[in-house]
Amino acid sequence: MTSKRTVFIVLTWQEEGRSKTTTGRVLYRKERITYIPPDYPERLPCSNPNCQGGGFEIGDRISTLLTSGTDDEQNSLICRNAVHPNRAERCLHTIRYSITCIYPYQRQRPDRGLRQSFASLPG
Repeated sequence: MTSKRTVFIVLTWQEEGRSKTTTGRVLYRKERITYIPPDYPERLPCSNPNCQGGGFEIGDRISTLLTSGTDDEQNSLICRNAVHPNRAERCLHTIRYSITCIYPYQRQRPDRGLRQSFASLPG
């Protein structure tokens, strides 16, 4: 995941899933982290204690965003163990995420052709 310019990524997500103690969906965690290149995440971990080797594949989403030229994306992902051959081991956790690109300020040299002396300005 490389870019011509330095781009910071602000990744905000909240994970939801089913709980054995309550009915319906439960918010497990909500996080917001700023990543710098080249430390963009490939996968976010799943917080389901019964999920082995699961997680949310976010790396491809970040790569696509960086090459698309847009500055943000919002969507949702399911745990990679949602499609598991053993039905008992399926994980039904999901995340809703937002990825935002932040471009650090870069000083630019003023264009000398646009400069005028005060004497040449009208008034």
